[in-house]
Amino acid sequence: MAGIGSARRADWIRRWAAEVDTAAARMVATFEAVYGFPPGANEVRLAGVGDRVAADRYRDDPLAAPWMADFYAVVAEVSLPDVGNGYFIHSAASALGLRDECGYAFLPHADDPRGLVIGSTGAGVLFVADWGGAVHRSVAASMDADFEPVADSVEHFLHRLRQVVHEFVDSGTVQDL
Repeated sequence: MAGIGSARRADWIRRWAAEVDTAAARMVATFEAVYGFPPGANEVRLAGVGDRVAADRYRDDPLAAPWMADFYAVVAEVSLPDVGNGYFIHSAASALGLRDECGYAFLPHADDPRGLVIGSTGAGVLFVADWGGAVHRSVAASMDADFEPVADSVEHFLHRLRQVVHEFVDSGTVQDL
């Protein structure tokens, strides 16, 4: 999907969001009966006007991955606390707030060793997108931890997250991302 325009990318992101949100809704419908406690808010929240303003501010960051900026123009955030250990894609405003508070994440395996935190797991492991769009995962719950590559693009990361969601919803199997 490299090299496609933002409009086609936005359509792909909308389809991805609908598919993941539908899978999460299926999980929530039977969650308490299966696991014995009520689920949290498992959803893909689409971007509103304020979220799109934050997406534009994110796009202005010199280390922002264009794919991630396009994602934020469509999807405000993803909250999947009950999928495995929990997966979250933070809002653009949260990503920028963390950058302002803590700086950029250091990525020793990337071409440019800095990136913006875009998400986390329920255990606090961080996901960081570098300016080229590759996504890295911290080996511990810290901005000071080492990071390892987990996807060569934001699109690949989203594909993998969708697979993790479907696998958990369909079989209860917890996969790492």
